[in-house]
Amino acid sequence: MNRKFWIGTLAAAFLISLGWGFNEYRLAGEYRLVAENNNHRALTDFASHLDQLETDMAKGDVVSNSNQKILYLSQVSSKSDAALKDFAQIPAEQVGLSYLGQFLTQSGDFARTLAQQVASGGSISTEEEKTLRDMHERLVPVNQKVQDIMTRMDSENLAWTNPAPTIRQRLGFGGPQVAQAAADGSEVSAKSVRSGLDQLDASLQKLPPFSYTGEYASRVVPKPLGLPSGEVTRDKAQAVVRDFLGKVGYPNATPKFSGESQGALGGYMWKYKEADLEVSHQGGVITFYRDQRSIAPKTLSIEEASNKAKQALQTLGWQLALTSSEDFGSYVQFDAVVEKDGVRIYPDKVRLMIALDNGQLVGLDAAPYYSFHHSRTFPAKITLEQAVRKLRPNFQVIEGRLAVIVKSGNQEVYSYEFRGGYQGEEYLLYLNASTGAEEKIQRIIKTPRGEYLQ
Repeated sequence: MNRKFWIGTLAAAFLISLGWGFNEYRLAGEYRLVAENNNHRALTDFASHLDQLETDMAKGDVVSNSNQKILYLSQVSSKSDAALKDFAQIPAEQVGLSYLGQFLTQSGDFARTLAQQVASGGSISTEEEKTLRDMHERLVPVNQKVQDIMTRMDSENLAWTNPAPTIRQRLGFGGPQVAQAAADGSEVSAKSVRSGLDQLDASLQKLPPFSYTGEYASRVVPKPLGLPSGEVTRDKAQAVVRDFLGKVGYPNATPKFSGESQGALGGYMWKYKEADLEVSHQGGVITFYRDQRSIAPKTLSIEEASNKAKQALQTLGWQLALTSSEDFGSYVQFDAVVEKDGVRIYPDKVRLMIALDNGQLVGLDAAPYYSFHHSRTFPAKITLEQAVRKLRPNFQVIEGRLAVIVKSGNQEVYSYEFRGGYQGEEYLLYLNASTGAEEKIQRIIKTPRGEYLQ
């Protein structure tokens, strides 16, 4: 009787575990399907915006009328921003694709600078025309490659990530990797969307950087202003990575070295599970972190994610103020800046991503902070009341504060920032804190995903 009881109990336990396992497998399949659909949508939107961006650049090169020039340059700026937002959602090696993201940022920034220049009665110089043409020439093969990836994804069912390596490949007989092949000039057909984008980015790394005047022209500055002094060894960098991973939820991590990046913010690159990190040669600080782990259905609200972001910043030793958020469905992206004596210093920015399933930090970009952070001496200023009187009468001020903003050529401006309403819409107006002159206007666009600035 006792034997039959235990046999029955074990059989019931087996059936329950089998049912539980099947249900988990089914849920995992549903999550994969949702993720794949989101990835497909992001890549489709990215390819569409990139194609339109290339077309607008081509048209802008042909026109001679100033009004038409402003139109196409403005559209280039808009499409670059849209492509960059879609690009951020594509599952790819974020460290490896930094060049592609930087290219989109610079293209939009330069076009926006030129549009403002023409709109204010100026003209485009021969050298600026050449830079714009060089950007277009570089964009053409980029667009062709992305469109090819889209075609292969639809016609050949191209996977999102590379298939697991075979035993032969594990032993070192699998041939060159796609990104390596692109770097040495050989042609290897991409086996996945991710490797195709990696291959594209590797080819961009061989090209010289652009030289131009714009808000992000010196994102990679000749000499970073905020990096700590002193060079660090690879062993020291690994210790920094292990400490960082422990603070974001991966205790006792064993990161693997994956290479070195060059430039003013260059450093040691590391890989742990689905996470990529970079530690600067100078100062030994984390400049970039991106965790590509699968994110389960969200359980946190935007407000709860904001609290998690503040906790993460505090844990990592950052004393920053959150200024904006954008909901990407599975995670929320926050911008945080230095705030000193009531003055928000926007150039000293850190961007972070919080997963909405458990509040874990899954992304950090501290490059702007370490590029531009330094001690500042603020000039004499007019009073807040004097600045308000310089606004148009019907502008309804919601809040006002002092801020440091950036204009073309990384020129910093000490200003008053006013958020307010005019004819049913909200704007950010920036007046020079010393003279009261209007420096910048941005329109606030509210969407379910967050607030955007135009």
